[in-house]
Amino acid sequence: MNKFLSAVVLILIDVISIFISIFMAVSLRKILNLFFDVPVIDYSYLLFVSVYITFIFILGYFGVYTKRFDFWHETRLVVKSSFLSFAILLAGLMLGQNSGYYSRSTLVLIFLLTAIIIPISKLFVKRFLFGIGLWKDTAKVITDNENFKAALFEDYYLGYVKSSDSKHNTLFIDSVNLNKDTLNKIIEDNIRNSREIIFTPVLNGYDFSQANIYNMFNSRTNVFTLENKLLSKLNKIIKAAIDYMLVVCSIFFWGPVLILIAFWLKREEPKGDILFKQRRLGINGKEFFCYKFRTMHSDQSFMPKWLENHPEEKAYYEIYHKYMHDPRITKVGEFLRKTSLDELPQLLNVLRGEMSLIGPRPYMVIEKKDIGRKAPLVLAVKPGITGLWQVSGRSDIGFNERVEMDVWYMKNWSLWNDIVILLKTISTVLGRGGAR
Repeated sequence: MNKFLSAVVLILIDVISIFISIFMAVSLRKILNLFFDVPVIDYSYLLFVSVYITFIFILGYFGVYTKRFDFWHETRLVVKSSFLSFAILLAGLMLGQNSGYYSRSTLVLIFLLTAIIIPISKLFVKRFLFGIGLWKDTAKVITDNENFKAALFEDYYLGYVKSSDSKHNTLFIDSVNLNKDTLNKIIEDNIRNSREIIFTPVLNGYDFSQANIYNMFNSRTNVFTLENKLLSKLNKIIKAAIDYMLVVCSIFFWGPVLILIAFWLKREEPKGDILFKQRRLGINGKEFFCYKFRTMHSDQSFMPKWLENHPEEKAYYEIYHKYMHDPRITKVGEFLRKTSLDELPQLLNVLRGEMSLIGPRPYMVIEKKDIGRKAPLVLAVKPGITGLWQVSGRSDIGFNERVEMDVWYMKNWSLWNDIVILLKTISTVLGRGGAR
């Protein structure tokens, strides 16, 4: 019953979100009418039933109302539904020779706004439904991975709660450390009593949500196809074009900030350099100078004595490649690091074609030996100003784990993943949680 009621509520909320999107789109067009000579747009679009029906139907087809997805995966489905609904609706209007009655730019605005408003509304609605117990589903997890278990039960958006007894609707199986026979036995023992069984792939490190799955009926075999999207020249061009477009179009925002910070650094230490330049490993291991604002004292002659008095810091550096309490950092530098503004000059590296906005961290030259056999994968793409490590929510990630994150990024690159990382970076910076 709860499943049915929550689906009804989510559909109604999406209808309201579409209504708000149409209202805002028409209002924006009316504002444009004050400055440009464009046809008058009225609020009759609010009664354009085809928009509601098409959008809700496609969302339902993608399982948004019947399945429980992670926020970012569901948002991708909403964005996909938005563009698909627009294409279907526009094609229908053209075939019916009614396209002249509707403003194409208004329709574009409607579907762009729905792609933003619907995911935001779902965040609040699912929190409310979870709080009143309507968006809850009992689950059991078979795993030795506590992080995997925590990710399931701590996310209200998924809505899973631990079953208090043997009864549960959903069974999760972490298959990473299980052999085929053991996994098959667990599924067969539980398939009669579990409404839904969800298990992770035995092969780890790949995003199978982007894979195509085919059923070869005669042999009763499923085959997966994985695509290295960064080998596509078109994808490389699109990624580079987005980098340049975002950096150039935002220069009026970051340019003045760059100048103000430069003056601030000169005021604190007049004889010190403004920029810190360091050789880093770029694409295919090609070295380049990575720019940052200087965040440390120019004179670091005190460091050998400090390390001698703090052996725990030296041990920490060997694991994480940074110090817990770095005495070299200036007061200005501490602020710049906390807000991630110290990395702002790397936008110049993006313009020079040496870095990307999103990508693996730019490794130091001496770290190449530490990357080991994973180096060809990590260095197969341009390093990024931000990446998976920076938005992971953890500052105590070891060097080897960072490398694994960068390998995952390279193997599973998609434009959508870049968008998610960029949005999470903005959220992290605004929350003053920048990576150190």
